[in-house]
Amino acid sequence: MKQSGDFLIFFSLLIFGTYALFLRFFPSIPTLTFLFFFQLVGAICFSGLLLKQGFRKLEKRSLILLSVLTFVALANDLLYFSALRLTKVANAALPHQMSDLFLIFLAPLLLHKKTVRHEWGTLALSLLGLIIIYRKSLEIQSSTDILGITLAFLSTFFVSLVIILYQYLPKLGLTLTAINFWRYTLSTIVLLPFMFIYGGFNLTYQDLPPLLLFGLIFAGIASGINTYGISKTRPLHASIILKSESVIASFYAFLFLKEIPSTETFIGGALIIGSALWLTLNHS
Repeated sequence: MKQSGDFLIFFSLLIFGTYALFLRFFPSIPTLTFLFFFQLVGAICFSGLLLKQGFRKLEKRSLILLSVLTFVALANDLLYFSALRLTKVANAALPHQMSDLFLIFLAPLLLHKKTVRHEWGTLALSLLGLIIIYRKSLEIQSSTDILGITLAFLSTFFVSLVIILYQYLPKLGLTLTAINFWRYTLSTIVLLPFMFIYGGFNLTYQDLPPLLLFGLIFAGIASGINTYGISKTRPLHASIILKSESVIASFYAFLFLKEIPSTETFIGGALIIGSALWLTLNHS
């Protein structure tokens, strides 16, 4: 079960790595609008799935934790989307994958899951890959680059909390479909007034297809696969494998945005992908 969870996370990252393509190819659409449609389409998709399961009354404890999940997931998405627009994809994607720095402490504290030996090894390998990439690959040419990198790094704290909550909420009797439905529904409600205040609905008919496709691909498909995988594996496994997104996103940026990676990016990327694949295929 753990192995299949690792594989599903890795597979979802092949999809999540294309975040930047939407955000860059449609610069006229505000980041807030992308974020809102991400939540709206996700709520619609998971409401359809939840209808088959049947709605159940939420306990107070579950409602509180779902509200916390809504906040931390929105914070992560907003910070990361903004970072992808402020700086190069590699600049944003690399700091975004440092959640294990928090999970090393949070997972034993909140989930009582100690870090085991093979996790330390793969963590060290993946962090070495990040250090090699960071050494020369981050390109800081203006204040927007510094802001983008800072926002991406801040998002990692919220990523770690998202991983923790997706591990804990099923223990309260909630299905992943129900968790995702409430997460996206509550997020849509929270963002709705901001859409009116900041003109997020000032759209053209040409803007709707990419927004709906964005929501369907990332909230309806990739997020469902990713969260199911997270719920079926260890927190640090998820964090280590999530580092692959930075390499995948940089590869897509090279193919479609002509952002040429450095030699260090290739070397560090090979270490990160290698550690993620080893962890995914490891039966221990």
